[in-house]
Amino acid sequence: MTEVAKDFQISDRAMAKICARKQVPVPPRGYWAKKSAGKDVPKPSLPDFVAKAPKETNEAKPQQQPPKKAKVSGMLEERNQKIRKSLKKFRNVLSEAVDYTARIESWNCDYSFGLNFSYDPLRRDNDVSFLYESPLSEYRDLVLKGVVLEPRRLKERKFEARFTPRPHLNQETVEEDLRRYEEAPLQFIGGFHNQGKCIMAYVPIPDDAFALVLQNAMANKIKFMTLRGEKLRYGRGHIYGYSLQEEHSEEQA
Repeated sequence: MTEVAKDFQISDRAMAKICARKQVPVPPRGYWAKKSAGKDVPKPSLPDFVAKAPKETNEAKPQQQPPKKAKVSGMLEERNQKIRKSLKKFRNVLSEAVDYTARIESWNCDYSFGLNFSYDPLRRDNDVSFLYESPLSEYRDLVLKGVVLEPRRLKERKFEARFTPRPHLNQETVEEDLRRYEEAPLQFIGGFHNQGKCIMAYVPIPDDAFALVLQNAMANKIKFMTLRGEKLRYGRGHIYGYSLQEEHSEEQA
């Protein structure tokens, strides 16, 4: 039973149930052990197949009505209301955003590669599933450093932004998952915090845009960076977007 079950890639218990259901006779317990020991074990003749009688149907019993399915139009309207609610909350948050501008003075690129200790293929799909889906981890971080220009209360503080490429943010990948984003828009893309006399920002960048930004940094064409995010609360805040510029003026702020 065990050997035959392997050919069908099922358990021996499942194979035994199939044989019993199909009335396929099998050797009794201990048959193969006695056989391998050289004992003469008689083989019983095949039993006759017994056809099972069809199940009786009770025509007098009233048929149960299948549960009513929700109307398609109602389901669509419920989904649309959910999207409208999410969009309203999304726009209210963006309307209160603040711009943070920094002058970039230097840059460097960090690289690391190795085993991913967070690897977990059983992790549920979500916005951070990319952290668990690969057994290997590779980090290519571009770091921009400078000083804060705006807002005034943070002026002249040191500034550091770390960009980490993320393939799930590529335009093609985003378009494939557009329906998921419609029902649950992203609330933010990164974060920053006030660490002593330095503003630290951590932001993702689409993997297919990383090379272009790195080239501009090498050519010293990134002179300013503007972050759009929430007001700092307890020294921390979310980032909704950012831009990199070669020139900056008061009108562009």
